[in-house]
Amino acid sequence: MPRFDWPYLPPVHQPDAYLSQDNPVSAEWYTVLDTTVNVRIIGISARISWATTQPTPLEVQIRIDGVTLIHGAVNPVSGTNYYVLINSALAEIYQTLSTVNPGAYCPFAYEGRSVKVEVRITWATTQPTPLVCRVKYAKW
Repeated sequence: MPRFDWPYLPPVHQPDAYLSQDNPVSAEWYTVLDTTVNVRIIGISARISWATTQPTPLEVQIRIDGVTLIHGAVNPVSGTNYYVLINSALAEIYQTLSTVNPGAYCPFAYEGRSVKVEVRITWATTQPTPLVCRVKYAKW
């Protein structure tokens, strides 16, 4: 976690954690950022593209210090990027994935001592469909 004694050392940016999963299995969680210590999540984007059957929902699961948060989009539009957006009025397992990128007005989304990020999609029929997720993060 951040140290506030002097001199303060800011978090160090890391290479993006990235997943591109062809033919994802319905309801299976795919790890994008495996459990990592002392992490600040700067932003998360996810997208799904499909040929015929629309998958629903697209979900990003974030585990922070033993708490599970799920961001979802019920009817994702094919090929559209969705971003983790924190909605304080909603429970941690019903958070939002939005087409609005919050990076323009929010310096980071989450931080914690232990962080893991996963993504999944559910649908009736498996087809050649890439599921893509990117996590921008920094570490102390």
